[in-house]
Amino acid sequence: MAERAVGHRATTSAALSPIALWSFLAVLAALLFAWRVGMQWPAPLPGGIGLDRVILVYSTLPRGAVAVLAGAVLGLSGLLLQHVLRNPLAEPSTLGISAGAQLAMTIASLYAPLLMERSQGLVAFAGGIAAVLLVLALTWRRGLEPVSVMLAGMMVALTASSVSAALILANGDYLFSLFIWGGGSLVQQDWEPTIALTIRLAAGAVAALMLLRPLTILGLDDASARGLGVARHSSRFLIIALAVWMATSVAAEVGVIGFVGLAAPALATLSGARTL
Repeated sequence: MAERAVGHRATTSAALSPIALWSFLAVLAALLFAWRVGMQWPAPLPGGIGLDRVILVYSTLPRGAVAVLAGAVLGLSGLLLQHVLRNPLAEPSTLGISAGAQLAMTIASLYAPLLMERSQGLVAFAGGIAAVLLVLALTWRRGLEPVSVMLAGMMVALTASSVSAALILANGDYLFSLFIWGGGSLVQQDWEPTIALTIRLAAGAVAALMLLRPLTILGLDDASARGLGVARHSSRFLIIALAVWMATSVAAEVGVIGFVGLAAPALATLSGARTL
């Protein structure tokens, strides 16, 4: 009885330790951001709104909000891709989605600037979905094996990134902002990207909840999914399209940000999450 109690206590401690670690890091990050905001908080001026207050309200606070929202959207996108492809390394960067979005926006900036001005998100989505479709086409006959998907994704990503870099270097006077965008930038001038990402996160979360049953079943092997009556191909493509839309939404607003879609699901698992 005593041994069982000790074992239960050890199991509980092992489960809580990752949660405690990430909770501590989250609180530390929040405190650091609050300290930074406090350092920039302007003193009240009788003469009206000062420059410090404008910087705080329209730059510092939106930057923090966009960072959190972009991480949440990319984390959910990575989770969907990893689960539906049964591949722990799947995320927008490793599947070429981000690089495809960057290439599409580079080409559109050169040859269809009006399209970029009117629908930047649509251009990014078109590039991302084209890249992931190419990856799936290259690996379909192998049954979407994780290693094959990763190799195809990295090949597509490197090719798209190389073409984008060549176009940017050849037209540097016109595409310098895209060069900065390609590395990701959280610099903000207003709250518009924050509102846009909030809407996309809410819509993506609702869509993921509506697809929870096929998403859960697709995490099993193909034979089990077929036996449970799930249309595997259409469900898989729909979920991948949702993940691509979320990832390219972030890319259209703040640029290409890697690693978050890969790390966030892993951190959630380390924190004790075992189910969707």
